[in-house]
Amino acid sequence: MDENPYRAPDEIGYDQPAITRQFVGRAGGGRFLAAQIDHGFGVVLFLAVGMNVVEIVGNIPAGIAALTAYLGYYFLPEWLLGATVGKALFSLRVKQLSGEPCTARQIAVRTAMRLVEVNPFLLGALPAGISILSTKRRQRLGDLLAGTIVVRRNDLNETRSLSRFD
Repeated sequence: MDENPYRAPDEIGYDQPAITRQFVGRAGGGRFLAAQIDHGFGVVLFLAVGMNVVEIVGNIPAGIAALTAYLGYYFLPEWLLGATVGKALFSLRVKQLSGEPCTARQIAVRTAMRLVEVNPFLLGALPAGISILSTKRRQRLGDLLAGTIVVRRNDLNETRSLSRFD
């Protein structure tokens, strides 16, 4: 039998896996400014919910509601649209490493890790910044655990549009 490795896959009788593009995430001014804008929106939402609910349900439930609103600001738009307001302003998108839209589980992991990475008791956003600057694909810890990456929308358009709404 002729075992020519240069024959086309259809001649051999099996399909070889497709070559996938390896995305490199974004670091720098745009991502930093997007994070600041998003944090501003999240804090305003946190305070609005917390201050309006505290008289109705008490301090602890109001704190839980406020934290849920803050994290929900990140979770819902990233899951449904692939970007928060800040990311959208800088044409950034959260994607799987393959470039596909993220699953709810992946976004939930990213969002939960925000409690560790962007925590005033743990030096603010320093853990996230160090992770972004020191990883090959510019991923923060939440991205590493979730298998996600933040890329420019144009980077996705070079291959094909993979977002639900791009």
